Amino acid sequence: MSKKRQDKRNKVKPFIKTVNYNHIMPTRYTLELEGLKGVVTNDTFKEVSQREEAKKTAKKVLEERYQSGKNRWFFTPLRF
Repeated sequence: MSKKRQDKRNKVKPFIKTVNYNHIMPTRYTLELEGLKGVVTNDTFKEVSQREEAKKTAKKVLEERYQSGKNRWFFTPLRF
């Protein structure tokens, strides 16, 4: 596989969403990403520029995690 194709497949497209904690189902999986703890707050959703910066930061952290090979289960599609 060419380098260009590998780079295209290694991209992560993050999104930011507010969620009601009462509707989150606990799972046995955990993902420690210390770089994302302070990135998204309630104030992030007030301005578009803040949202874009938060997305860029999340993308950077997730791509580094993917390329390092840690938590492979997180980046594989679900099999039903």
